[in-house]
Amino acid sequence: MKLEERIIRDVIQGSEKWQALRIGKIGGSRIADLLTEGRSGGESLTRRKYKNELIRERLTSKKLDTWKSPAMIRGIELEPLARSWYEVKHNVFVDQVAIVKHPTIENAQCSPDGIVFANKPYLIELKAPDPSNHLDNYLTGGKQLEQYYDQCMWQLACMPEMEFCDLVSFDPDLTGLEGFVKRIYRDDEYIKTMEDKVILFLQEIETTVNNLKEIQNGNNP
Repeated sequence: MKLEERIIRDVIQGSEKWQALRIGKIGGSRIADLLTEGRSGGESLTRRKYKNELIRERLTSKKLDTWKSPAMIRGIELEPLARSWYEVKHNVFVDQVAIVKHPTIENAQCSPDGIVFANKPYLIELKAPDPSNHLDNYLTGGKQLEQYYDQCMWQLACMPEMEFCDLVSFDPDLTGLEGFVKRIYRDDEYIKTMEDKVILFLQEIETTVNNLKEIQNGNNP
């Protein structure tokens, strides 16, 4: 399936319709939870909690409401301004889309902050961290942005047509230093590892959902 056929456009990110399209499906913002390993290679509490959330969503057909920290709210509020800064700074148009489906893995997708359809199309991911962390990105070459590596790499997994993702740290009050950009190039070997873990995760969810539905239907003692 071609990229344009996998893109869902006519939905606003954050809307009820967008949330409905994410029920029980893997997304980029939580991919790190899926990849977290427990002690001695066992399942981590973080992974199990995420898995249980998706199982519940499939059983109820409802998206769980998640708590938003002040930092998350700041990021949502500043995202349009950060996108505009990037467009002006790099003289490009950033196309906003709702969801991009993975080309081969069912129930796996991502919601990038933007796609630039240049000669070589690429992604952008926008962050508006605490101002001190934004400054630290300038001083350390993006150290604070490393926590979003898996999110960017998963978006590249969903879009094999893309070579890289520009990960942006943005603070509108730091005149002349508003935006710091760290370019994340795709790593196909790492992506393959991620995809294998996602497939296993989804299989576990499917098995558990089917077993619980049997119980719901009264077919098990």
